[in-house]
This record gives sequence, structure tokens and C-alpha cells, in this order.
Amino acid sequence: MAPITVSTDIDRCAPEVFAYATDPTRFHEWQSGVVDGHLDSPGNPEPGALCRTTRRIGGANRTSTSELTHINPPATWGVRGIDGPIRAIVDVTVEPLGTTDPG
Repeated sequence: MAPITVSTDIDRCAPEVFAYATDPTRFHEWQSGVVDGHLDSPGNPEPGALCRTTRRIGGANRTSTSELTHINPPATWGVRGIDGPIRAIVDVTVEPLGTTDPG
């Protein structure tokens, strides 16, 4: 299957955007159908950490587990699904927008 690529401009610094977009407890704020999300290990996430996301699918809550494959704050983060009804491979890249100097 061909990858799906989405790009969004956000008026915040890269570390803020990265922290928000890679925090599973906030996925419900920007992903339709997500009702819960969390990492299984406390502290700073590292490759191998498990991310559990619960989505409302077909009238029922269904949980999927993904494994964190890479993390390089504030630039890249990735997971791959290992169980559940959705087994996506997700890569997040945060790039600062160029600034224009009018002077």
C-alpha cells in the first residue's frame, strides 16, 4: 500500500510541536476516534517502548499496541503496530518553518 503523507503548518516551535504530536495521552485531541492513549513505560520514551491506543471502531472500543521504533527529539519519531485491529507504521517528522526577514 502506498504511504499516506500529511503536512500541517503550526505556529509553534519544533520542540513544542514534537512533544504534542508524539504524546499518546493527547492523540484524542487531534486523531478522530481515539479515546485513550499511553506509553507503557514511564519517563523518557526509548525505542522498544510500547504505545497503547484505544479507538472507537464499529461501536466498540478497540486497543492497538505499537512499538516505538525510533525517536530523535524534536525532529523524528516512529512506531509500528504489533497487535490490534490497526497495525500502522507511523513516522512523524517535525521541521521548523523558514522565517522571512522583511529588513
